[in-house]
This record gives sequence, C-alpha cells and structure tokens, in this order.
Amino acid sequence: MPDIRLRIELLDTDPLVWRRVLVPEQINLHRLHEVIQAAMGWVDCHLFEFECNGRYYGEPDDWSDRPIALARNARLKIIAARLKDNTFHYLYDFGDDWIHRIVVEATGLAETNPCPRLIDGAMACPPEDIGGISGFEALKEAAAGRGDEHGEMLLDAEDGHFDPETLDEEEIDFMLAPIQAGFRRGGRKPDERRIPPGIAAKRNSEASLHEENLRTIEGLMKAMQAERDRKQ
Repeated sequence: MPDIRLRIELLDTDPLVWRRVLVPEQINLHRLHEVIQAAMGWVDCHLFEFECNGRYYGEPDDWSDRPIALARNARLKIIAARLKDNTFHYLYDFGDDWIHRIVVEATGLAETNPCPRLIDGAMACPPEDIGGISGFEALKEAAAGRGDEHGEMLLDAEDGHFDPETLDEEEIDFMLAPIQAGFRRGGRKPDERRIPPGIAAKRNSEASLHEENLRTIEGLMKAMQAERDRKQ
C-alpha cells in the first residue's frame, strides 16, 4: 500500500501553523480527518468538512444547505488523482471556522511503517473554542505580555501560559498511534504506548477535579440530610 505525503496549513495564521504527514494512499477522508486532528492538535469536538474540486465530504445531516457526501466513502487516492493544483481544503469547527489548505506533495511513495505519521511542522495549534483567528491573535498577544482584557481572559483559560512556538511531536505521535494500528503495519498496541507527560498531567488534573467534585457533592448531600434531620 503506497503512501501519500501531505502538507497541512492552517490558513490566516501568522506565523503559519503547518504540518507535513505521511498517510496510506487508501485512507478515506474520515480517517484523514482523524489524522489531521491528531497532527494539528485539535481534540475532535466539532463538525468538519472537506472541499475537493467543488464537492463536499463530511457527516451529512438535515441542516446542511448543500449536498454532503459521506467522508468515510471517499478514498484519498481517488480524490488526489482528480485535484486541481494538488490542493483541497478542510474546515474544522463551523463556528471558529478553522480552514486548512491541504497540498498533495507526493503520491506513490514506498510504504513506510508506522503510518500515518508526522514528518515535520511548526507552531502550536490554537486552543479549541477561542473565537477563530482573532481570538488566537489576542491569545498570542496576551502570552507575549501585550494583551488586552479579552486576550488576558483567553490566557487565563489556558492556566496563564501558552507558547505559540511549541510543537509537541511526542504528543502527536501518541495521538497517531491508534490510527497507525488500524492500518496493520506493525504499530505498537495501545497498552504498549508511553503516555507523554503533558497528556498524563492533563488526565491527572481531570481525575483530581472529578474526585474533588465528588467530595463536594458528597458534602452537600450530607449537609442537606443534616438539615432535614434537624427539621424533623
């Protein structure tokens, strides 16, 4: 199964946020969506859509104002062969409108393992639900110490720290591993993967918050029961 090399660019970002990836040529667009999410650093919590030569692919629903073909039924190999200028587009989050330009740099490459995989890239992905390009720019200004009230609010939501130049390749590799396993090229099993420190810290933080919430709820229930007992 030959490979295809893609360059993914998040349009209107300055400096440009971009990634270069290798994917199997038989990958469908739904799986490519998952690769883009992992490689860019998104968390797959919004709708998406591909535009290829004026045709649209995604997850059809009753609210779309145009025909949408099922992404999982469209193969990249076939799409790539029909492209004009070897370019198509991927839209993620219909509210923030993150538009990615995808350039097919090479096709028919020798099969590699593991695959899909990141080759290189630059700059950190914007956080989710930040308000699009304008929000991203406000966040970066705040991170550089030049933020307005809106930017400072966005930075606070990131626990007061955001480095726009960080490309966490270890985390990207970790997120790509389950997709690699699906192509049966000898990728590591999920339980053999070492969790990167950033993801481990996030999971520990979420677990701590969950535990704290449980303690808070338990305390509230005990207080309510005590009040009911007092009134009896």
